[in-house]
Amino acid sequence: MRFRVVAVAAALVLALGSCGSGDDRGVAAAPAGDGFPVTVDHLFGSTTIKAKPERIVAIGGGDMESAIAIGAVPVAGADWFGYTELRSWVKDGLGDRPAPTLIQSFEPKFEQIAALKPDLILYVNSINDKKEYETFSGIAPTVAAPAGTKNVYGVAWQQQVSTIAKATGRVADGEKVIADTEALLSATAKANPVFAGKTITAGVFSSDAFSAWLPSDPRMRLLTSLGFRTNPQIDALDNGDFYVKLSTEQLEKLNADLILLAAQDQNGKVDPGVTGNAVFNNLTTVKAGHVAYFGGAPVINSNSASGQFSSAFSIGGPLGIKYITGKIGPLLTKALAAS
Repeated sequence: MRFRVVAVAAALVLALGSCGSGDDRGVAAAPAGDGFPVTVDHLFGSTTIKAKPERIVAIGGGDMESAIAIGAVPVAGADWFGYTELRSWVKDGLGDRPAPTLIQSFEPKFEQIAALKPDLILYVNSINDKKEYETFSGIAPTVAAPAGTKNVYGVAWQQQVSTIAKATGRVADGEKVIADTEALLSATAKANPVFAGKTITAGVFSSDAFSAWLPSDPRMRLLTSLGFRTNPQIDALDNGDFYVKLSTEQLEKLNADLILLAAQDQNGKVDPGVTGNAVFNNLTTVKAGHVAYFGGAPVINSNSASGQFSSAFSIGGPLGIKYITGKIGPLLTKALAAS
C-alpha cells in the first residue's frame, strides 16, 4: 500500500493556489443541465459533480479505457502498468478523438494532475487509499470505488463503467456498452462450450515467484464470464489484494482443470524458472499438458502482439474484452484438449 505523508498534501495545497478552489474551479463554472448536478456514492462517502465534466483525469486501473468506451474521453489517464504509449486496442476505441495525456497511477504526481485543471478525477478501480483519495479531492471532485469494495483493484468492470457513466452524465451510453460487452462474452462462451464448469488457475511467474490471481482480479472475472470456475484452493488464500504469491510448498494448490500462466518472453519462450521448476512440472495439471502460457512481465509494456494481448487481458473492461475475446478461446481450448 502506498500512503501519502502530510508534507505531500501540504505542498499540494500550496501548488493549488493558482488553480482556484470552490466555485472558481471549472466544474462550478460550467453550465448546469444535462442531468446535473449528480451525486455518486462511493467507498469514501459521496461526491457531487455540479456540471457535466469537460476535463476528466482517470487514475484507476482501466478507468481511462472505460471512460473512452462510453465516450467520455479524459484529458489525461493512467495505464495500469505505467506504459508510456497508448495501447493499440485503446487507440481503436478512441478513433479520431484526441488522445489523453498519459500519466502514472502508482506514485501519482499530484502537482502534474493539478496543473491539468481537472473538473473530475476518476479513482474508481484503485488501490483504495483514503489519504490518496483525499489529496485528489483537494484538486477536483473525485469518485472512488463503489461502496463495499473490499479488494484492491477489485471493482467489476460493469460497476466501473456504470460509476463512470453516472459521474460523466452518460448513463445511457454506459448501459449500452455494458449490454454489448456482456453479449460479446456470452457469445464467446457459447462458442467454447468446453469451458463450462472447468476450474482454472491463472497467474504470473515473475521475479522467480509464482503468483495466482484472486477472484476479484479482472482477468479472473473475464475467465468466469466465459464459463470457467475459479480454483477453490486459491480462493481460500484471498488476502484482500488481487493476487497471492505462492511458496514452493503451496504450488500444488495451482492444480485445476487448466492452468493459465503469464510467463512467456517476446519470442514466446517460457521462463526457464518455470520450465526448470521440478515442483511445478510435477503438478498433475502440468503433467497432463493442461497449461496455457502467454506474455508475462517482459512483454507487458511492449508494442508486440504478445504485449497487446497481455495488456488487454489484464486491464480488461469493454475495450480490452473486445480485443481479447477472439484470441483467448483458441489458446485455452488447445490447452484443455492436450493429452
